[in-house]
Amino acid sequence: MDFLSDDDEDDNERILLLGLAKRQADFYLEPGFRLSFRTTSHMRARAKTVQLGHVAVTIPHPLDILIGKLDRLDPKDLLAFRRVMDLTGHPTREEFLRELQNAADLFRPAFDEESPNRYPENAVRLWRELWQAELDVRRDIIAPALARRRAGYGEPPPDYKRALAE
Repeated sequence: MDFLSDDDEDDNERILLLGLAKRQADFYLEPGFRLSFRTTSHMRARAKTVQLGHVAVTIPHPLDILIGKLDRLDPKDLLAFRRVMDLTGHPTREEFLRELQNAADLFRPAFDEESPNRYPENAVRLWRELWQAELDVRRDIIAPALARRRAGYGEPPPDYKRALAE
């Protein structure tokens, strides 16, 4: 299970000392940082926090976990999608499309070439694998998300450059 800590804490040593590292137990914790878990801005509202003694554990909603898996989309990630869908009937194609629109910033180009953004190509692959359908990332995710953002901002602001030129 992924164990994400505050971005300024490295929990590798602590997990090793507890005997919960990858090669130490059948059920293990894989340490990471919150910055590496990328999903929608709705994640905090959907997550559940449970107090276990002196530790507060935040458990993401399955939908947010699935969105996070889209970056890698290994065979085990596709199995996770199928398992959640078999157990719950969700997300439907329409539900997942709406969530990806809510997370449209995940589809922006990567900062560097060493770690390319795989969300666009993996979303297309996911659509083919799960729903035997084609997905156009720009048309189906980015354009509707940008249109909703513009509508949320209200009327377009005045064109100050044009006013100054006149």
